[in-house]
Amino acid sequence: MSLGSVIALATDRLVEPVEGMHRAITGRWFAAFGASTGPVRTIHDALAGTVYGSVRIGGAVAGLSLDHARADGGTADAAHAFVNGLWGDALGRHEDRLGISMGIRDRHGVPVTIGPELGTVFPAATGRLVVLVHGLTKTETCWSGTEKQRGLIETLHEHPALTPISIRYNTGLRISDNGIELSALLEELRTKWPVPVQSIALVGHSMGGLVIRSACVEARAAGHAWIDDLDDVVALASPHRGAPLEKFVNVAAWALGVAPETRPLADFLNSRSVGIKDLRFGAIIEEDWWGTDQDALLCDTVGDHSLPPSVNHHFLAGVITADPAHPVGVLTGDLMVRTASSTGEQRLEPTNVAVLGGLSHFDLLHDPRVIGSVMAWITPQA
Repeated sequence: MSLGSVIALATDRLVEPVEGMHRAITGRWFAAFGASTGPVRTIHDALAGTVYGSVRIGGAVAGLSLDHARADGGTADAAHAFVNGLWGDALGRHEDRLGISMGIRDRHGVPVTIGPELGTVFPAATGRLVVLVHGLTKTETCWSGTEKQRGLIETLHEHPALTPISIRYNTGLRISDNGIELSALLEELRTKWPVPVQSIALVGHSMGGLVIRSACVEARAAGHAWIDDLDDVVALASPHRGAPLEKFVNVAAWALGVAPETRPLADFLNSRSVGIKDLRFGAIIEEDWWGTDQDALLCDTVGDHSLPPSVNHHFLAGVITADPAHPVGVLTGDLMVRTASSTGEQRLEPTNVAVLGGLSHFDLLHDPRVIGSVMAWITPQA
């Protein structure tokens, strides 16, 4: 994977709907004036093709230039993850194979093979594992702190009894597919961990919380042993009952598809990944998304799968208003997920629910109150 390939692909995807609208609008005008416009149309189409082709080439050249300049690896990883989130289900068919494979990453973002290498990467490994699963378009770096605030990953590394393990995955794939992969990865990890596993805690942000719940369903169905070691599941701002923004985009795509001139925009919106589409109703297993892409506008029971017994479930939500009970906060949630969705209100029965004011969707990742709550929930009691 290279940053140049990511930029070239993104440029092509963004130019396509603009070119489509241009041709649809001009095509209608040329058709209205009849055959007399034939020569003019030929020249116009040739020029338009040259212009849009040049933009695509420009994107490819810009990407190659950044590659030549050896762009920062963190920037390349972030761009790669962003493109995977938007179109990740199609990237496996792309000639450059840009799709991210699920796996463990070390502190520097380097893939870790599950095997003897684990003892080298985790020299102070304990039997209490804390697996971190990021959200849509993100990487494991989302758990790292900022210049002003220590992050969850740093806090976990300082705890003598806990061993944090960061996962990176293609967020554009079906949540159900990622859940199957995560369950298999945890089963292998449990078998090959350097010391006997005593307990497992799973912490997910946004989509990551749904992937974790999906993995739990898969583990119970497949008879995986790691589920017996699972003590805690923490879901931070996860859309258990769906995300309003994805529901809006779905309706917008339908509306834009009515007119030929705006149909390219509808096609562009509809090209978003199936991972994003799963967020419409919080679909976590295969049966949840059957038919929802085509004919369902409301599907309020999707994702209502019982939580694993004998496991503590902790759901944390944020609202943008200082007072979590303020009507504006209740209505907008953290600007990405409403409180009723992130708390599983009236559908799921988590062990603990916390709603914190003054937080947007991504503020939760670095807020001291959130980190404090997570640590309190997953730290083993004496």
